[in-house]
Amino acid sequence: MESFLRKIKLIDDMTTELSISKSEFIARLSALVEESSLGLFSDLGDVFSSNRAEYKGRVDYNGFKLKRKRRFFDTKINIAIVTGTYRQVADKLVIDSKIVGFKGVMIFFFLFILLFYLLFIGTFLSNGIDSNMPTFVLPFMLVHALFMFGIPYFIMRRSVKRFKYDLEREYHYIAAKPLNYTSI
Repeated sequence: MESFLRKIKLIDDMTTELSISKSEFIARLSALVEESSLGLFSDLGDVFSSNRAEYKGRVDYNGFKLKRKRRFFDTKINIAIVTGTYRQVADKLVIDSKIVGFKGVMIFFFLFILLFYLLFIGTFLSNGIDSNMPTFVLPFMLVHALFMFGIPYFIMRRSVKRFKYDLEREYHYIAAKPLNYTSI
């Protein structure tokens, strides 16, 4: 299943090298992440959260799992989740990230839609041409099915692509962010 999702670009990998220590990166990333679970209904309270963190999930010494929080009036539908690990190689930090845009609940959605269209088209074809049903209904339903399968796919694919771009920028921003020194 994972190889199929990679072929249709709903899973993507990214490796980034940064000139920062592992502990410093973890501290800076933790400041941007609200500690939360990423369950099925975890998106419901995002817009009401008073925490100003950009992401939600978990960050620890071994790795991280996070996603972008939803905001009011945010038109970017971002459903991708990133899981990653980091390792220190000499003076460089290597971050291996896996971005997944496909959620398991979408399997039920696609199966339900497929069953609906198979039932409808089967009923249409079993009635035959002699029935009172107009002939434009079948092409219309095929185009409608194309949209019902295509739109969620392109939303998930765009989510992976956008999150990969944003994450690459965020990693470099975290590494380049100056330390907060207080002057006396």
